[in-house]
Amino acid sequence: MILRSLVISAWISLLVFFSSDAQAGITILQFSQLIDGTGIRLDANEIAVSDGEIVAVGKTLSGNYPEAQAIDLKTLIGLPGLIDVHTHITYALPEPPKGDAWTELTNTPAAERVRRAEQNARQTLESGVTSVRDLVSWEGTGYALRDQIEEGVVRGPRLFLSGAPVYSQTLDPVAESEEQDIAAELAQMTRVRIAEGADWIKIFASTESMTDLTGKQVLFYPEIKAVVDIAHAEGVRVALHTYGPGAVLDALRAGVDSIEHPVGLEKKILEVWSTTDTVYVPTIDHNRYYADHRTEYGYDEDIERNLREFVRANVETVRRAHAAGIRIAMGSDAVMTMFGQNTRELEWFIRAGMSTAEALNAAIANGAELLGMETKLGRLAPGFYADIIGVNANPLEDIKAIVNGVVWVMKDGRVVAGSHGQELRH
Repeated sequence: MILRSLVISAWISLLVFFSSDAQAGITILQFSQLIDGTGIRLDANEIAVSDGEIVAVGKTLSGNYPEAQAIDLKTLIGLPGLIDVHTHITYALPEPPKGDAWTELTNTPAAERVRRAEQNARQTLESGVTSVRDLVSWEGTGYALRDQIEEGVVRGPRLFLSGAPVYSQTLDPVAESEEQDIAAELAQMTRVRIAEGADWIKIFASTESMTDLTGKQVLFYPEIKAVVDIAHAEGVRVALHTYGPGAVLDALRAGVDSIEHPVGLEKKILEVWSTTDTVYVPTIDHNRYYADHRTEYGYDEDIERNLREFVRANVETVRRAHAAGIRIAMGSDAVMTMFGQNTRELEWFIRAGMSTAEALNAAIANGAELLGMETKLGRLAPGFYADIIGVNANPLEDIKAIVNGVVWVMKDGRVVAGSHGQELRH
């Protein structure tokens, strides 16, 4: 009996030791309330975090983890980190553009672009965006920035990268009279991008410059399908650019995972789209940005008018797409000096008829699903990454609480921006 008592006592001591040790690594975040990535308010106000993940969500969790550290955020509302599914984070200049931004970018060495992109990464994180899909970076700049973020050298969001595009009409124009197997060439380039480490493949199926918003289709079903087949066989997803409706049906038929920007979609296209899993990424606000900053890019008044008209058409297309039940995700298409404004897209979503809950869903849960990370990102639940933000006001009442009110950001269980009661500067 004495031996048995000693053994039981030893086991109890070990259990207490390991329990205490485990609890010492747990942090309890105490909010006023919690809103999940689907836009639903949770019947909970505390989150237990350990080793970069959420381990519990509920009320008065401190009673379950008496040894845990607590962070008092009771004046804030907690949500999952936001997800921006369309950026160009390494489009960065040493100083604000002087009037010909794209030429200035081309003339900036790759290493300098990476260095200047550190500010883009920080501003994105401070806006509450903890994950980003970056759709085009050149000369390995995106991979270099991602490495620095993952090593902790640079403070920035989690990056999902396409690297360079598979095809761009601006850089790789194909004459209509050319007789060549474009589909085979694009398939081979897709293999190259995947070998380079791309998480996503980006393909341009229409004209693509700010000075040409016509959306003329330049790639068709055989070429798009060739890219999709290779990418999907390797577990890599495909994003397709088109300003106009021309390439949308071909893209849907080919099975692309997201379509970026298109406007002017007819009822038939919307009906077909609504039967697929392809996500619509409207990127409304970036044309507002270009119009507001036209002198930095050398755009004249005619281009500004076209940009603002595209914004109007974009909002109307989102209104109709949303009504048709098409899944929509938030993408800012941020470049240069636009970072930190990533979430202004949500205000356009509200103008297009979304509820605040639906806008949050587009900015969080839908983004996570598009990235294939729906079991790790976009929710406040055990097993998910501890990517969490705190805001001053209720975004279910006013979406500006997200756009202007993010004051605290945690990524991977680490506080990376803000402090209790101190508003971040955007």
